[in-house]
Amino acid sequence: MSRSFQSAFEGDLMTCLASRTPGPNAPMFDACKNSTQPDASAVGAYESWTASDFPPSKLVLGLPTYGYISRSLANSLRTRRLESPANVTKVINSDGDSEGQISFRDLVQQGVLAADTDPLTGKVDFVGSGGFDREWDQCSCTPFLRSASAGQVISYDDPHSLHMKAEFAQRSGMLGVNLFDMSGDTDEWDLTAAVANVLLSNRLV
Repeated sequence: MSRSFQSAFEGDLMTCLASRTPGPNAPMFDACKNSTQPDASAVGAYESWTASDFPPSKLVLGLPTYGYISRSLANSLRTRRLESPANVTKVINSDGDSEGQISFRDLVQQGVLAADTDPLTGKVDFVGSGGFDREWDQCSCTPFLRSASAGQVISYDDPHSLHMKAEFAQRSGMLGVNLFDMSGDTDEWDLTAAVANVLLSNRLV
């Protein structure tokens, strides 16, 4: 028997392209009520579909395994400055560009994200490294990296933010989630595991 479903992809609608005034990669919601695209979030997509009488049980939440590099000196995803320094080491994507889409895998391989394992629990978190600080945007519940010396801000998703989105999909009665795409994950499947730990606990796949 076939089963039809609709992907409620909240994706990168707030960022779309690399920007000197970057926004979050894939917002959970618009908690601060200051987004120029308030419906472009996991919660917004869910509410839009269900308001049209589409059953939650046929929705699949799209989750990105990538982020965006922006030339920016922003201190947050809401406060921006436009200056950009020259002659600094920058993160580059698979096309060799210092702006544009980049996978989570590449952020780890280039050393701007480093795995930090709790010796007691074995839980792995990813922290900023290589001159980049990991920050958290409370308005969208997404992480971002920033380096003043590189003049870059990188909005992305990590195991923590994807875990939260998987919990939302589960609580909302959605069919499940799908990752865009698996090649952006690490060799240890850190992103996939964060999502699976939520969904498989209650057999929501």
